[in-house]
Amino acid sequence: MPRYVDKDERRRQVAAALHRIAAREGLDNVSIRTVAAEAGLSAGAVQRDFGTKDALLHFALREALAGVERRFSEVRVGPGRLSFADGLRTALLDLLPTDEQRLAETRVWSAFYARAAVDPGFADVLAELDARSREALRAAVGWAEEEGELAPGQDLDALVELLMVLVDGIWLSAVRLPRDASLDGLRAAVDAAVAAVTAGGPHRG
Repeated sequence: MPRYVDKDERRRQVAAALHRIAAREGLDNVSIRTVAAEAGLSAGAVQRDFGTKDALLHFALREALAGVERRFSEVRVGPGRLSFADGLRTALLDLLPTDEQRLAETRVWSAFYARAAVDPGFADVLAELDARSREALRAAVGWAEEEGELAPGQDLDALVELLMVLVDGIWLSAVRLPRDASLDGLRAAVDAAVAAVTAGGPHRG
């Protein structure tokens, strides 16, 4: 009997292979052929699943961001849980490239972001992701305002845009750093941003 192939699992396997290449070498060496070799698959199998390098990059970006969203969903704020300030700080620090997967996420994101500036297809995907992020952030800052956790006089819509810019800035700044460079400067920037927008900043101790 022919062996059953889980196509969804194979696509995730391919995305993981692309992320490993991105973490080691950046995206210059990403192609259908190199990703197939990294995944231990034939180039024909990858070609059938994705068709083009752009389609592969789209899927790999969505997989990377799905991983970020899963980690963000584990950051619980509310009564008996984290304050908004601590939750925001935890989520932002999680973006830093402290391991191979997070390094791959920053590199995939930066390459996609650059393509979106000149390619409407990439820009459309980016706009969809931005809309979901804005919706989630608007709900979070609205709750924080109700709880008195924001600094006085905050414009919530402007605050959401500030946090969107901060997320992009963390990734785009981190991707330019040498591989073993200290991340202390970015950690300090996160602390400063959280302190600026919240009533008391993150708790210590």
